[in-house]
Amino acid sequence: MEDNYDNELSVGQRDRISIDVSDIREQIEQCRDDVAWSELPLAAKIRVLVKERIAELEADKAKPSDT
Repeated sequence: MEDNYDNELSVGQRDRISIDVSDIREQIEQCRDDVAWSELPLAAKIRVLVKERIAELEADKAKPSDT
């Protein structure tokens, strides 16, 4: 049973990355001015922004082209 736990832990660790956001941190913090945004930790803000952008790209891909 201990092996399964260790295996699950290593899978989760592979999905995590470290990135330097020091040059864009203030932009991330200031891109919204609602109270909920100010309460989110930086990592959650980054996830929200990335997920929103992915949704935009997928929506653009799904649109029929005008050409």
